[in-house]
Amino acid sequence: MKIAFQKVAEWEGKPHAEAELALRMLIAAESIHSLDAIASSDMAEIELFNPDIVIPLHFFIPKLFDAFTFGCMWNPLSAIEHNKAWDNIKSYDGYGVASDSQEQLINSIKFKSPSPYLVTEWYPSTNSSSYKKPINFSDPVYIGSGWGKNRHKNIFTKTNKIKVFGPRKAWKHLTNNIYCGEVPIDGKSLLNIYHEAGIGLALHHNSHNAEGLPSMRAFEIAASSSVMISDQNTFVQNNFGDNVLYLDTSLKPKEIAEQLDMLTNWIITHPQQAQEMAEASHNIFNDNFSLEVLLRNLIHNVTQFTSVNKLQPYNTSPEVEIIIRTDGNDKEKLFRALRSIEQQTYKTITVHIIYRGCTDKYINFQNIISDIYPNLHTKYKFFNKKLDRGSQFFNGLRSSSAEYIGFLDHDDELFSDHVEVLLNCLINKPDASLAYSGSIRIWEGDKHPKDESKRKLAYFYEQDKYFGYKPCITSNSYLVRKNKIPWPILNQPIPKMGSREDHIFLILMYDNSSYFIFSEKVTCAFYWRSTKDDNVAFDNISWDSSKITFNLIKSKATTKMSYTGNTHSTNYIIIHYLRVIFSCLKKRI
Repeated sequence: MKIAFQKVAEWEGKPHAEAELALRMLIAAESIHSLDAIASSDMAEIELFNPDIVIPLHFFIPKLFDAFTFGCMWNPLSAIEHNKAWDNIKSYDGYGVASDSQEQLINSIKFKSPSPYLVTEWYPSTNSSSYKKPINFSDPVYIGSGWGKNRHKNIFTKTNKIKVFGPRKAWKHLTNNIYCGEVPIDGKSLLNIYHEAGIGLALHHNSHNAEGLPSMRAFEIAASSSVMISDQNTFVQNNFGDNVLYLDTSLKPKEIAEQLDMLTNWIITHPQQAQEMAEASHNIFNDNFSLEVLLRNLIHNVTQFTSVNKLQPYNTSPEVEIIIRTDGNDKEKLFRALRSIEQQTYKTITVHIIYRGCTDKYINFQNIISDIYPNLHTKYKFFNKKLDRGSQFFNGLRSSSAEYIGFLDHDDELFSDHVEVLLNCLINKPDASLAYSGSIRIWEGDKHPKDESKRKLAYFYEQDKYFGYKPCITSNSYLVRKNKIPWPILNQPIPKMGSREDHIFLILMYDNSSYFIFSEKVTCAFYWRSTKDDNVAFDNISWDSSKITFNLIKSKATTKMSYTGNTHSTNYIIIHYLRVIFSCLKKRI
């Protein structure tokens, strides 16, 4: 099994907790037999690695790869809401929760989801360690990256009996000589600093305490064999109990500082009891919360979840057709698309290839496909190469014989569970005519906009909220039930369309009061390029002509005019649109 711990690209080169976590997780992965792991923010590296599981280490990262994506739910609700990261979180296949409140959060936002999801325990912890009795007890150590800006400043400025470590810039406001320097990100130095002091301070942000979320510090202090002094964090209290000393942070800063001094003095004057508490906390950590334990449990739970939540067996496996339109020229991209169909977890699939091109190349093209993909069940329909995209689309739809139909552009791809997820949605909802998923946009080639990552969660919307206002369903992200397609789509003469044909189809389905269902999963990707190569967005004539056809089919102009009763104006607008269409077609010819 392969696992990728995905880091935030924008944070590379900057000190942050997730960098240390990534290193620790790699160390934990080494202890598990037959597990191969990487930690990276490089999209190309992760794609080449081809992981089975991806763990984004922060909610800034949505699901971006064809792999089981496991979200780390150890950040407070306020942080998620502040960054408007709900789509990122909803895109995950499974969730590691660090508190009951986080589990409640996930169960709430996924309650209406038609797709199953995994929830298991997962914490921002550290690696297992051997107990080393603390010999010397000195001023307690606090280590933090300072993301909360002036967090705990009022306490730290009231005492000189504390040692603060972290990024120099984050703690520049400390002027009482308690700042002691930065900590290397190497998986070891941090624990050594705690152990040398013998006492670690586990203070949490108010939002963490409100939701019972533990910080990394609680696990680090226990792993270092040090005595833990904590605030009244619910997780620490419930799991480490009387083996930890607690501060009452509801007091005034000066009183908290005095209380901290008092607890530190008690540890120094009661070394044997303090050592027993440190050993008990260390054992609790090693047995329950080390990354080695958590990672083994995660892999077991993901394996069990994916095996149980397969498409339920039926007396007959319904046939699915995936329609691909191609001229046979860009074979590398076409092979990528076909490979994504071949790798589907659901196997009763026919690839329906709409071939537009020269007759003399048609037979050779079929032979190439059958040689490279002998296990793919394929059928073909040949059209003259001048046939427009709309005619290819709707003729492919009409010539399909399967109960369920999907589309895939020759230069895009499906994730391996695409058909299984959408088919399950349609089978479980017999009244639904169409099921769709979210999509990933992938920039292809070396050049892409500087403000965009190579992979991006581009469409992850519910159509009831956005349909008609923004494109929320991509051409390769859905399956449609053929017997729910309205009669005109399958029978009326097809107007010429150089683009927008897929959006027109969805509009007509939606206007026919069809019931669409959103899987709330990411199951496909489309490739985007900034060049004119095979990119209809750069074909102005085709784009403008199709826009007019699109508006005519939607009847925007006629609908608006019918309210006023001005049929003469309505007819004039339609005639004007048709003239523009014919003009565009003449230029094309």
